[in-house]
Order: sequence, then C-alpha cells, then structure tokens
Amino acid sequence: MPAEYPQLVISTETSTYIVPLTQGNSWVIGRGKDCTIVLADRWASRRHAMVQRLDNEDYYLIDLGSRNGSVLNGQTIQVPTLLKTGDRFVIGKTTLEFRTDEAVSTMPPETPVSLQPLVLVIQPPGIQVQIWQELLRSQGLEVIVESGQINSRRIISDFISVMKRNPDILMLDSQLETPDISKLLEWIKATYPKLRSFIIDRYDNHISPMQRQWATQHGAIDWLPALPDDNLTMYGAEIAAQLKRVLKAVGRHKLEQEKLAVALLNLQLATNDDLPSQLLSEYVNPPPSLPP
Repeated sequence: MPAEYPQLVISTETSTYIVPLTQGNSWVIGRGKDCTIVLADRWASRRHAMVQRLDNEDYYLIDLGSRNGSVLNGQTIQVPTLLKTGDRFVIGKTTLEFRTDEAVSTMPPETPVSLQPLVLVIQPPGIQVQIWQELLRSQGLEVIVESGQINSRRIISDFISVMKRNPDILMLDSQLETPDISKLLEWIKATYPKLRSFIIDRYDNHISPMQRQWATQHGAIDWLPALPDDNLTMYGAEIAAQLKRVLKAVGRHKLEQEKLAVALLNLQLATNDDLPSQLLSEYVNPPPSLPP
C-alpha cells in the first residue's frame, strides 16, 4: 500500500514532483543553492519561504521577507500561517500543495500515463536534482523526482504500483544507502530485472574509471559525476555529454541543442546568487503595458 506521510506536491509549468516532510523540523524554499527545497523559478527569492513543524505536529508556512510574497489559498500571508492538508500556496510561478492525509510517494493514479520516456530520479532536494530535472525535461522526457528520505525500495515499488508501469530509467543518488548502494542495485536487479539505472553523484565532479566499472559490475548503466552548479552556460559541452548518456539509454540519439541552451540559461538566471531578484525582470519578457 502507498505510504502516508506529510509532503509537499510541487507543480511547475512543466511537471509535478513530491518532497516528503519527514526529516528535520523546517524546510526553507527558494532559488538559493542552500535552500532545503531549491526552485528553478526566477520569480522566487533566494530564501523565499519556510515550512516549520512544531512539537505538536502542526505545520506553519512562513514568508521570509520575499520580494513577490507567498500566496496561500489566494491570500498573501503576512504572519506565520497554519497549514491544513490540501492547502495550496504559490511561490513565484510554482504551486505547492501541502498534504498529510492519504499522501502517496508518487504522482496520483489519475495522472495520464505519458507516451514520453519516463525518468524516476531519487535524490535529496538541492541544486543538483533541480538541474537534472530541468535538463531532462528540456529534451522532452517526463521526470518524477523523489527525495529518497523514505525507503528507496518503497519509493520504487509504490511508483510502479501507482503508475502501472516501470520507469524507463532510474537515476539514483550515490549516497542513498550506506556504506554504498550495492544492496539497492542488487534488489532492483532481482525484483525488477528490466529496470535500468544510473548512479548520480551530488558532490564529486570527477568519477574515476574504477568507480564507473564498479557501477556496471553492480548492475547500473554508469556512474555520472555531479553537474556544475555555477556558470552553467560555460559548461554546456560537459553537461551535454552527460545528458547524451541518459538520452542514449532511452533510445534518443539526438540532443536538442537549442532547448538545452534555453534550459541552461533559465537555470543560470534562477540559481545565480549574485543576480539580485529585482533585476531578473531585465532578462525575461516584461508584462504587457496597460493601454493609455
């Protein structure tokens, strides 16, 4: 049966993913790299808002002095506000729904099954998973992200049970299990022998040939290094090489270069801590002027 636990269902203009609220007592949301939940949303402030859990298990939404405000159920909040299951709040152009009852670890079953290749990424919230998410979507792939803060085996099983299909590719954080993820890879091979996976790193920008060989010996396609999280547009060729490995695994042999360039620019603008949020409007289409 799908698990029940508090979570945020995060919906962007292109996709929906879930972040469990199971570890810690506060979650900072924004476009800054140090946030607990990183949004690639140029309209969000670097530290926009926070969800705080109290000792009595109540959850509050707190705006952190953001430039554009936090809108809960259609009202801009000024003070910490109690969240109830089903409440929706908007940060920038991102919608977040708070759930506590009948929460599941994957998208709801009524979601239509996509005809596009489907990638399940299991990696803790942060800039790395956000970059992977946007890069994969730029190539027309459907992406679902899970944080791995609950049991990874349960995430995979729940996903397949709810979606009634295997993901085309799994992307597994290298530190999902200690001392390594070999047991998880063995479980995947035994339980879902047709399921293919990549190991992805959050910290190491260089993966040695020995590490890559270890990955293939334990059933993974490859071990991919951490993506650059600064000056993304300068590392376009390096990022494209990583992306091509994943595309090849799902039968895609052509990289959409223009779409990748747009995604890199958007990520650069959304996550660049040196770029004040009030200047972001200079890099996007301004709203139309009102007629005189």
